[in-house]
Amino acid sequence: MKKLAKIRSASLEIKERGMLNFWIHVDYEDGFSQGVGGIALDGWDTEKQCRVGTAYGCEMIRQLLLITNTNDFAEMKGKIIWVIGEGDGLSFRPTGIQALRVDCGKKDVKVVFDDVLAEFG
Repeated sequence: MKKLAKIRSASLEIKERGMLNFWIHVDYEDGFSQGVGGIALDGWDTEKQCRVGTAYGCEMIRQLLLITNTNDFAEMKGKIIWVIGEGDGLSFRPTGIQALRVDCGKKDVKVVFDDVLAEFG
C-alpha cells in the first residue's frame, strides 16, 4: 500500500545515546501527519565501545537524497512523494518512500528500508 504525502520537514539527527537517524515528517492527502524514519543508521562497535558509521546508513542517506532529488535533507521540504507502508488508518507503518513518476522519468524509483538493510546491514 502507498499513500500520497507532502514532506513538511526532514532531518538527520543524533538522538538518545548518540544514535544517528533520519526523520521525514509528512502530511498525507487524507489529512493525517506522520514521521517516517527514526531508524538507526549507525551501529554499536563492541571493541571501541561506541557507535560508528555504517555502509547501511550511508546508503540509506544516499538513496533518500536521490529519491527526493535533493542535495541535503532540508531541501526535501515541500516535495510530494508516495509513502510505502503496511496497515490502514492510524496503524499505517511506513516501510519506504517512492518518487512520483512525473519526477523521475516515468520509472518506479523507490527505497524500501528493509531492502537496504538486507543488502548493507
